[in-house]
Amino acid sequence: MQPTITEDALVAYYEIRARAEQRFEAVHGQLHGDRDDLRDRVEAAGEALYRQRLGSLRDLTIGEIGIGSGDFVRYAFQERAREMYLIDISKDRLLGVEDELKTLGSTTTTTTIVANAQQMNGINDGELDLLVAKEVIEHLTDYRPFLSECRRVLRTGGRLYLTTPNRHCIDLWPRVVLTRLFPPKKLVGEPLIRKTFDHLFEYVTAEECALLANSLPPGFKEHIHEFAPRELLDALAAHGFRVLRRWGTPPQMFYNELRPFAEAMLPGWVKADGRSYALGDDLRIIAENIS
Repeated sequence: MQPTITEDALVAYYEIRARAEQRFEAVHGQLHGDRDDLRDRVEAAGEALYRQRLGSLRDLTIGEIGIGSGDFVRYAFQERAREMYLIDISKDRLLGVEDELKTLGSTTTTTTIVANAQQMNGINDGELDLLVAKEVIEHLTDYRPFLSECRRVLRTGGRLYLTTPNRHCIDLWPRVVLTRLFPPKKLVGEPLIRKTFDHLFEYVTAEECALLANSLPPGFKEHIHEFAPRELLDALAAHGFRVLRRWGTPPQMFYNELRPFAEAMLPGWVKADGRSYALGDDLRIIAENIS
């Protein structure tokens, strides 16, 4: 079971992570130092696929929860969305994206909201045509208030684009068995921070590390609850959503064991929505608010 964490500690964690990412980017020019041409091509194909399935964003009112590096926001600006609501728990992350957006010269109006995903205060009932929540739901202690808020802010017929890791991804099957046989030790203090931040750890200051070491519970993990494919479909249906499309991103074995065959397999993977959803690395869903 995921240890309990206060909202203040969670906010501090994401603020510090955002600053560490900015420091890394200032040094390396991008958030991921070592790139892989195959991975880049697969990710580009995945990005093109979801954009095609969302269709034109022109003149839409769109919300995004958890803005990450701002890639979707930039795309919405290019597509001439009418209005964007950017919701994130990290003020630093919002400020970083906000500064960049000022240089784009878009006609899209933007409102930033510092809030958690379960209370999207500042967005009226039924105001959004589209709500984007990429890699958000797995971080929440209770996903139900979040899905209720998604339904509230979307108009009837409005769409939710949601992505989240697949708990039953084929890559994870051996790890699940090993974890059950050999439960991992719950780390605390600096070892926990070092493992959680991974390559970003050296961009965390000593003061920030001490703050997190005192506030994060033993064994803290960013992902509080990862969904099984059927479980996520059931959760959406229970909250007034009808799934329009579902698919999954290629598992990590595409880049390792199956690498020699990955290029040939990719077109078939893209078309096999049901199988890719069940076995893939990430679950991707476009759902319609029917309430």
